[in-house]
Amino acid sequence: MPRTTKPLNNTEVSKAKSKDKDYKLADGQGLYLLVKSTGVKLWRFNYVKPVTNKRTDISLGIYPEVTLADARRKKEEYRSLLTKGIDPLIHRQEIAQNEMQKNTLLSVAEQWKEKYKEEVEPLTLEKNWLRLNKHIFAKIGQYPISDINPRLLVETLKPLDLQGINDTLHRLIRLVNKILNHAVNIGLIEFNYCEKVGQAFRKVQQKNNPTISPDELPALLQKIFFSNLNFKTKMLIQWQLLTMVRPAEAVSVEWSEIDFDKKCWNIPAEKMKKTHKGQFAHVVPLSTQSLQLLDKMKLITGSSRFVFPNNNQSKFNQSMSKETANKALNTLGYQNILTAHGLRSIARTYLSSQGVSYEIAETCLAHAVGSSTSRVYNNYDYFKERISAMQLWSDYIEKCTPKI
Repeated sequence: MPRTTKPLNNTEVSKAKSKDKDYKLADGQGLYLLVKSTGVKLWRFNYVKPVTNKRTDISLGIYPEVTLADARRKKEEYRSLLTKGIDPLIHRQEIAQNEMQKNTLLSVAEQWKEKYKEEVEPLTLEKNWLRLNKHIFAKIGQYPISDINPRLLVETLKPLDLQGINDTLHRLIRLVNKILNHAVNIGLIEFNYCEKVGQAFRKVQQKNNPTISPDELPALLQKIFFSNLNFKTKMLIQWQLLTMVRPAEAVSVEWSEIDFDKKCWNIPAEKMKKTHKGQFAHVVPLSTQSLQLLDKMKLITGSSRFVFPNNNQSKFNQSMSKETANKALNTLGYQNILTAHGLRSIARTYLSSQGVSYEIAETCLAHAVGSSTSRVYNNYDYFKERISAMQLWSDYIEKCTPKI
């Protein structure tokens, strides 16, 4: 008669002590507990392989994470596979391979994107996703997330390094690390081995947006005035100068946001730059010159949603591109000398030279003033003071503008 194995009980498993050598406690039907000399207890299932008829072991996990009842359920599952001629070890490897193929870098990135979209403004998310698509997903997006290692990532990013596209390269490294850290957090991989990949590439210090001094404004305005730029582009650059806003804010101005009675432009929070300090609506006092510009534009685009609608008829419901002013300045010979964002610096420098206080000048640029603690108590927006500051700046622009 075959020898009958007495099944284990929870007490026996719990109280099993380590010895000088590893030993086994059998539960029956191939299931046993391997007690290591180190004190670690491992569940094993011993079975005969269907094809080769050789005996082998398969791991069922570590006690107490896997209980006696858990181990028995897993054993019965494997015995059921064996009755169908299926090797449990091969079956488990196939499942793991399928899971690994399903959890590609791209698929995990899409999961991360759902979480990430709550943390950043849509435009930033769109730009980052385009970068990832072009430089990462197109090359290694279908790789299993567990295969993404430093060597693979470095090789993928080398072309950017050779082209000197340093800022994009380091942005991509940060984004890929966020995706890998997300994979760690949801249990797909144990570690993110790429956290220090950035150190494999040089990091070029980014320069501030190039700008010119207020004394050079007359020459700039003369070039714009006598250039072949279209009328809307000329007006856009002047609008950005007059209002001191960022390029993206300047092009997105809508007629519905202009309050002609109160002489101000109400920019909603979602159009303003989002920072770690938050995202807030901004009200721009409109100078006499700003209102005159709007009167001119109303004759041309007054029936449109945007003050500066896109020139492309297929994009009639969109504004002009935020890169329009930059491209125009490059055309005028200001590449690496002045950017559209640098127009704000001209205004800020001029206000300082005229003795306008730091708080008022910074608020004109929609910059937060003071510490996070002080801003909790001081919600004053300096609107009345900004009216005179914006008019002062607009008067200077008018003085610098060529006269026919």
